Amino acid sequence: MDELRQAFQPKPRLATSLEANLASLREMFAACDDLVIHPVRTASAEGRLVYLSEMVDSGLLAAVKQSLSADQTGGMLYKQRVTVNDEQAFQDLLQAMLIGDAILLLDESDAAYTFAAAHKPDRDMTSPNAERTVKGAQDNFVDDIQTNLRLIRRKLATPALKAGFVSLGTKSSTRISVVYVKGKADDKIVEEVYRRLSRIDGEAVVNGQYVLSMIEDAPKSPFPTVNSTERPDRVCGGLMEGKVAILVDGAPGVLTVPSLFVELFHSAEDYNESWSTASLIRWVRFLGLFVALILPAFYVALITFHQDLLQTALLLRIAANRQALPYPVVVEGFFMLLTFELMREAGARMPKLFGGGAVTLVGLIIISVIAVQAGLIGAAMTVVVSVATLTSFILPNYAFHQLIRFCSFVMLILAGTLGFMGIIVGLMAGLVHLISLRSFGVPYFTPVSPVRHEGWKDVFVRAPWWAIDGSSAPGIYAKPAGKSDSGIDGDTPLHKQGGEA
Repeated sequence: MDELRQAFQPKPRLATSLEANLASLREMFAACDDLVIHPVRTASAEGRLVYLSEMVDSGLLAAVKQSLSADQTGGMLYKQRVTVNDEQAFQDLLQAMLIGDAILLLDESDAAYTFAAAHKPDRDMTSPNAERTVKGAQDNFVDDIQTNLRLIRRKLATPALKAGFVSLGTKSSTRISVVYVKGKADDKIVEEVYRRLSRIDGEAVVNGQYVLSMIEDAPKSPFPTVNSTERPDRVCGGLMEGKVAILVDGAPGVLTVPSLFVELFHSAEDYNESWSTASLIRWVRFLGLFVALILPAFYVALITFHQDLLQTALLLRIAANRQALPYPVVVEGFFMLLTFELMREAGARMPKLFGGGAVTLVGLIIISVIAVQAGLIGAAMTVVVSVATLTSFILPNYAFHQLIRFCSFVMLILAGTLGFMGIIVGLMAGLVHLISLRSFGVPYFTPVSPVRHEGWKDVFVRAPWWAIDGSSAPGIYAKPAGKSDSGIDGDTPLHKQGGEA
């Protein structure tokens, strides 16, 4: 935490020596590949124009360079002039660079200049499609890596934010940026990210999913061990928790590692609501997970194997309704779940000209009503599957939402063959698998298993902001002396299966 505070409050002061000033800037922006130091020479002195390449506008920067060649620094072109007598001069220059301005340092001069070269925010950005919120920011990442990095730097304007660049694909030469906050992220995790990226050997890297599948720890696991998001606020929050972000040019989303299972229940809206409301909604999501996963299976097991648990009146009513039905209840459930999946995929692919999701919903209702009236399925099963399917949309992570949809088929089959014992076996097998997973060396079930009490403030509840201090985040991702909290020590490699799929 002390290192981060020092980054936000830099100690170097502006000097008259050009080399001394450049050395201070290089130290502050170490590991930032977007730092550019451009030599310039005016009619009066030699100097350097310093800026962050991803934050400036190329047209404005060209105008600045042209003006400097004509030695117009004494006119009205520069934005601010600071002198060596000002104790805050160096900090002012840093903040100017972080918002996109260019700074001019002259040799043997007692002054430095800032020039307006910041790229103006794009106002035509649309709201996130898969991670919509009612409250909070409505900006989202696009398929341009410069714009995405600019969005992150605007929210985290600190020299501690490091951005490195690599190129992947022998044919495509796709730019990849690795972004992290120095002092927050574990250095071993950062090194492992670069190592896994260097193992990718392909002709073309055309999307982020390709990179994700090549760097994840367990490629054969259906659970996402690398998170993908389209929201800048979620990426910035993760960076301040010690995560590492991976930006892929041409991909409208950003990958973040390590990824934890509990984060699949988190939504950006949790942090724009009061702590009590956000905590209640989070518990509703936990309940929604079990409803979407095991409600159809529970009903099948109850009707097939455990009728003695039902009240007599309810049992007689269900038996009377099912008397004329031709298929077993497990077949009905499988048929209904499959029908919902078919209609959902049709709605996702249907052109908006034809009504899209509205037509799908109406068609699904009509099919369900006709199937019940025709005596093909029971009304109770229709209600159970409809509730489970609609409840699955409460999960904020799209990849996790898709996984739960297909896991419900497995649970249904287990319940239809083994009853409640099948459900228990399925849940225990899933739990054992989750506990065995790791994401870049960090246990996937952290902070529940292994227990990290400092991380519980944002797991089952979202604690008030005054109760969440920034020092709790490194307890999950960063390393104490001797051994990292992610279980990494010595020369033990983090990489298990990622990159070899």
